[in-house]
Amino acid sequence: MPALRLLLSLALACPTQTLACDGPMPRFDGSPEGGVSVSVGRIADRMWEPRLIDGTPVAAGEGMYLLVSFEGPVEGMGGCNRFAAEAEMDAGSLEFGQLIATEKACLDPTRTEREAAFLKALSEVRGFVVSPEGLWLTREDGSVAVCLG
Repeated sequence: MPALRLLLSLALACPTQTLACDGPMPRFDGSPEGGVSVSVGRIADRMWEPRLIDGTPVAAGEGMYLLVSFEGPVEGMGGCNRFAAEAEMDAGSLEFGQLIATEKACLDPTRTEREAAFLKALSEVRGFVVSPEGLWLTREDGSVAVCLG
C-alpha cells in the first residue's frame, strides 16, 4: 500500500510530460520484467497524447491525441483539425497510410505549426516501442518522431 501511495503522489506531483518522454527511449530486449514492449495490443484502443513532437515539448491539454485501433484504423486530433488514416502494424513496426485531415482554419499560428509538425512526424513513423511510461514512435533510422503519454 505505501508503494501505491508513493506512485500516486508522484503521478499527481509531476506533470505527465515528465513521466513519459523525459529521458532516453526505452529499449526492448524481449524481457517482460522491464515492461517495455513492441506488442500492438499495448498501443491499441487507447488515447495517446503527444508529449514531444520531433524533440519539441507539447504541454498536456493541447487538445491533441492519437487513437490506434487494433484493426488498423487510426484517428486523432491535431489541435485544430481531426485526422484519420489506416495503419500497417506488426510487432514494433508501425506505418500510417495517407493521413486525411479536416481543413478548419486555426486562428492561433502556434497551434497551426504544432499540428503541421505532428502530422508530418506521424507520416515519418515506421516503428514503435511502448512502456508503462509512454509510447515512442520512431522513424526508419530509429530517431524519435513523436513521444506520447
